[in-house]
Amino acid sequence: MDKNRIIYAALSGVASLAFTLAPVMAASASNDTTGSDSDNDATVNLDNDTTINQTNNLTVHNNIDVDSDTGDNDANDNTGDGSVTTGDANAGVSVSTSGNSNSLDVDNNGGGDFSASNDTTGSDSDNDATVTADNELDVDQVNNARVNNDVDVDADTGDNDANDNTGDGSVDTGDADVEVSIETDVNENELEVDGTGGGDPSASNDTTGSDSDNDATVNLDNDVDIDQTNNLCVENDVDVEADTGDNDANDNTGDGSVDTGDAEVDVDVGTSGNSNDANVDAGGSDDFEASNENTGSDSDNDATVTADNEVDIDQENNSKVDNDGDIDADTGNNDANDNTGDGDTESGDTDVEVEVSTEVNSNNLD
Repeated sequence: MDKNRIIYAALSGVASLAFTLAPVMAASASNDTTGSDSDNDATVNLDNDTTINQTNNLTVHNNIDVDSDTGDNDANDNTGDGSVTTGDANAGVSVSTSGNSNSLDVDNNGGGDFSASNDTTGSDSDNDATVTADNELDVDQVNNARVNNDVDVDADTGDNDANDNTGDGSVDTGDADVEVSIETDVNENELEVDGTGGGDPSASNDTTGSDSDNDATVNLDNDVDIDQTNNLCVENDVDVEADTGDNDANDNTGDGSVDTGDAEVDVDVGTSGNSNDANVDAGGSDDFEASNENTGSDSDNDATVTADNEVDIDQENNSKVDNDGDIDADTGNNDANDNTGDGDTESGDTDVEVEVSTEVNSNNLD
């Protein structure tokens, strides 16, 4: 009974591919009202063998290089004032990878009602009624994914010069704002198997003749083999530089002033995948019946129901995730030196937010 409970375990899933096998609504073998000294055989053999393979191989390489630059300006050696004002440098990168999904719905793999019976057999007769049902289901779902995201972003409003002017030297930079989002969601197997070898099997001998030999036999063999495998390798390499600094306002006859904008970096790296979800309802009914009724004198009567239910489920996930990030947000390294007037540097804020999430390898069996 423990084995049968495993076979009847159920799990729910939504399938994009529905595969329906022709059901056997009723399979019966019977000998009814046989003559004396007769030899009677009634036989039904059912063999359902189904093999399903679903395989996905995915290779993705995203190589992104972004340079957003409003800096590297010069206002030097002027008789009057030297002034540099830059705009903002904004860069946004979004990379999304999804794929490798297997979804399968298998319904009615050799289901139905099975019966073998001998009814009103003659004296000295030999009667055999046999039903043999062999149901085999083999499902392989495999996903192989390799994703490589290489992102290099440079947002620069700095590296400006306002030097050696007769008047004032002034540098005023804009903000450098970088947003990077990388999402990888691959490798999902979803399977629902409903009704493998179902039905209510019965074997019976009813009103057998004297000295008769009566055999009523039902043999059920249900074999379900399910393999769900995911192999995932993800490499995320993120190199971000947001720079508003490295400005000079030196050696001016008037004042030297540097005012930098803010440097903000927001990086979000998310990796999810390798999910196996199996819903298996395999095996027949719990209602088995074998009976001998109204048997004749000196008769030999055998009524047998044999059910062999075997379920083998393997769920395997292999993941390798490598996240490598080099983040530089810089508003400093500014000079306002050797000016006849005042020297003033005012740098903006640096704000760095990095979020890395990895959620992989999930097996669900119901």
